[in-house]
Amino acid sequence: MGEELPYALTAELTHRCPLHCVYCSNPVELRKREEELDTGEWLRVLEEASGLGVVQVHFTGGEPLLRPDLDILARRARELGMFVNLITSGIGLTEERIVRLAEAGVDSFQLSVQASEPGLADRLAGFRAHDRKREAAAAIVACGLPLNMNVVLHRYNIGQVEEIVDLCASWGANRLELAHTQYYGWALLNR
Repeated sequence: MGEELPYALTAELTHRCPLHCVYCSNPVELRKREEELDTGEWLRVLEEASGLGVVQVHFTGGEPLLRPDLDILARRARELGMFVNLITSGIGLTEERIVRLAEAGVDSFQLSVQASEPGLADRLAGFRAHDRKREAAAAIVACGLPLNMNVVLHRYNIGQVEEIVDLCASWGANRLELAHTQYYGWALLNR
C-alpha cells in the first residue's frame, strides 16, 4: 500500500474566543496573542501543507475572526488551490465581513451552536450569543454561501438533539456535525 498523505489541515489560529464554553477542549493554559504563529508563519504552514497535497483548510480557534490576518490567510489558501472552511462562533460576523471573507477565498462557514433553547445555549457559552449566532446564520445564507453547523453534545443538551437538528435546518444549514465532548484541557477541568 502506498504512503497516505493528508488531504485536510485544521488550522487552529488562536485560543482567544469571546465565548467561555465549559466543554471547550482548548488548553487550560491558553497561548497569549503574542505567542500565536504570526502571519508569515501561517503562510509558511499553508505552503508546506499544499506541498504535502492538502486540498482543504479549516480555519478554527478559539475564534478565528479575532485574527486580523484572516483575509490574508484565506486568500493564500485559495491561491494554493485549497477549499477554505471557516469554523466560527459567529460572534463578530457581519454581512460585510462575510462578503470580504468570501472574496478572500472562504468557501464555507461552519457555525457552532450550544443548544436549541436560547437560555441554555447562552448559559453553556458563558455569553449571550444565541441570538447573534442566529443573525450570523441568516447573514451567511443571505450571502448565498454554504452554512454548516456543529454542536458539541454533553449531558446538558443531549436530550435536545431533535430540537437542535430542527433549529439548524430552520436557520438554513446544509449540514450539521454532532460532536462529543473531548475531555481534555478546559473540558477536563470542568468535568
